[in-house]
Amino acid sequence: MHLVLCVVLVLFGCPLGEMFVLHPSPEASAVKANRELEIRKILLESLNLQREPRVSVSKMNHLRDQWKATLESTTPYSPGGNSTFPEDSGNLTCCKHSSQVFIKDLGWDRWVVYPESITFVQCRSCGVNRCSETADASAQCCKPTAHEILPFLYVDEWSSLVLSSVSLIRECGCKNTGS
Repeated sequence: MHLVLCVVLVLFGCPLGEMFVLHPSPEASAVKANRELEIRKILLESLNLQREPRVSVSKMNHLRDQWKATLESTTPYSPGGNSTFPEDSGNLTCCKHSSQVFIKDLGWDRWVVYPESITFVQCRSCGVNRCSETADASAQCCKPTAHEILPFLYVDEWSSLVLSSVSLIRECGCKNTGS
């Protein structure tokens, strides 16, 4: 019994123990950081903000809980995926890439009251192109086909509550304009 305890202590107490811990590669970390910057930019533009408000609101968690209950009771539930992989849209030319983005991961939990997370969808070309023979047409073919308006409640730089909305992509598709 003491031998097992000693082995465990040695494994976790020395650099050899770190070999058993999975760490993201620098490339994966860079991709994640770029994706977060892209999402921040898109959301800020949707909210008509030049930059993130610099505010400090006490009791933000209490405010968030109150508004979350209010907004969720008046907003219909819309299921969202939490996958970062292409989803089958029944179309081999257009893929829907979705990921669950938490406001806290963006560092916005100090000024965004609601929502706590969003499902961020991007439309990308994939597979064989049925719309046209050229790659450029494939990229133009894959477009959002359905949007959802999501309420956004945040505190601006003057500590005022602002209720705005963001249009988020929900579905992607490729409309064949040739036939």
